[in-house]
Amino acid sequence: MNKTLTIPAISCQHCLKTIERELKLVDGVEYKQGSTETKAVLIDYSDEASLAAARAALIEAGYAPTN
Repeated sequence: MNKTLTIPAISCQHCLKTIERELKLVDGVEYKQGSTETKAVLIDYSDEASLAAARAALIEAGYAPTN
């Protein structure tokens, strides 16, 4: 499954690299792409638990998704 997460705190490529690094640590989640223009990232996830874990990791890293 895939999901686009809107993350208002994205302001630069460094933000996207940090988000990518954090998501690589979450089992069942794969970072696909991100955009500073739309302030969004696309991820693939295996189940609702992995999606919840991805959201939690992003919040902890300071990049809380709004959806």
